[in-house]
Amino acid sequence: MTHSPISKEYHPDLIIEEAKNGWRIVRLNRPKSLHALDESIVSALLAVFEDFHTDDSVKAIWLDSTTPKAFCAGGDVRKLRQLVINDEVATANKFFEQEYALDLLLHNYAKPVLVWGEGYVMGGGLGLFMAAPFRLVTPYSRLAMPEINIGLYPDVGATRFLADRGAIGLFTGLTGSIMTAAGAYGIGWATHICDAQRAAVLDKVINIDWNHYPAGDFRAIDDTLNSMHRPVGPGPLQNSLDVIQSVCRGVSFESDYESIIGLSDARSDWLRQASENLQKGSPTTAALTWLLWQWGKQVHSWNEVFELETQISDWKIRHADFVEGVRARLVDKDLAPAWQQNGKINLKNIFVDNPPVTTIESWNELLKQYEII
Repeated sequence: MTHSPISKEYHPDLIIEEAKNGWRIVRLNRPKSLHALDESIVSALLAVFEDFHTDDSVKAIWLDSTTPKAFCAGGDVRKLRQLVINDEVATANKFFEQEYALDLLLHNYAKPVLVWGEGYVMGGGLGLFMAAPFRLVTPYSRLAMPEINIGLYPDVGATRFLADRGAIGLFTGLTGSIMTAAGAYGIGWATHICDAQRAAVLDKVINIDWNHYPAGDFRAIDDTLNSMHRPVGPGPLQNSLDVIQSVCRGVSFESDYESIIGLSDARSDWLRQASENLQKGSPTTAALTWLLWQWGKQVHSWNEVFELETQISDWKIRHADFVEGVRARLVDKDLAPAWQQNGKINLKNIFVDNPPVTTIESWNELLKQYEII
C-alpha cells in the first residue's frame, strides 16, 4: 500500500505521508536511538500537529515509528545531560517546554490520533502515547516510566496519569516497572491490544468509510479497533495487584519506600525487580515521584500539570542525581551511581538543602504539609 509523502519537510527524522480518506501518517525515524526525542524533533512534531489541527483536509492521524523494536524509548537524556554539564540549562529547558507543549496539544486535540505502541514505549514516548485517545499495543509492547534509574522523574504528564491510576500508578512511578500489553491494557494505559501486523491494522483504519458512522470519526475508529482487539492472558502486573495495594498506601513516603524494598524476597521476578529498581534508584527521584503523585491526586487541568512539570524539570536537571544517574546508566554504563543522600531516607532529609519550590501555590502548600519548606 503506497502513501504519498507530503510536500512540506518538517524534520529529516520524521516521515510524513498522506493516505486516503483524510488520514495522515507520522513516523519517528531514529532507529539507532530507539526513536529518542530531542528538541529538534519535538519542535517539528509540534509544528506537524499544529498544521494538521487547522487543516480541514486532515481527518485523523496515525503515529508510529519505522521499527517494531520501539515506538519511542524516551527523551535523549544523554544530550540533556551534556547541556547541563556545559552550563546550557536554558537550552535543556527548551526541550522540556517544547515536549510538554506537544503533549498538551495532543491531550486537547480535536481530531483522532492513533499511536501504534509496539516495542518500547517509555518516558517521553509514553507521554506521547498517553496523550492520544487511541493507544494500541501488541504482545511485544513494553511500557514504563523508568526515570528512577537515571535520577530524573516521571514527567510528560505522568504527574496526572500515574495519580489517576491510584496505587498502581504510584508503584510504577517509584519502581519504573515494565508493563506488558496485558498490564497496560488492564490499567487503561492502552485502549486496544492488536496481534495483527501493523500494516493490516493501518490498512483497516485507513479504509474506514466515514459516511457509515453518523456518530462521528472517533466512534468510527473505536468500532474498527474494537473489531481487531485481542485480549491476552494476565501479565505480572495483574498477578501482583494485591501486593501493590498493600505496599503502596500513599500515606507515608517512608513506609511505602520500605515496603517496596521489602519485596526483595517476593516469589515473583517482576516484584523482585521492582524492589531492586527502587533500592538502586535515586532517593530524590523516589521522594519527588511520591510528592507529585500526591499533588496529581488533586484535580488539575493538563495545563496546570505541564506548568508544574516545566518548573520541576528545571529543578531536577540541576540536581546532581540527574547528571550522575545518566552517567552511570548510559554514558559509562557502570551501573554504580553515587546518589546524593543525607543519612536515612525520608522526605525531610532528601530535600533539606534544596526543596523543589515552584511558583505554583498548590504545590508549595503540599511541601508545607510534609514540612519540606
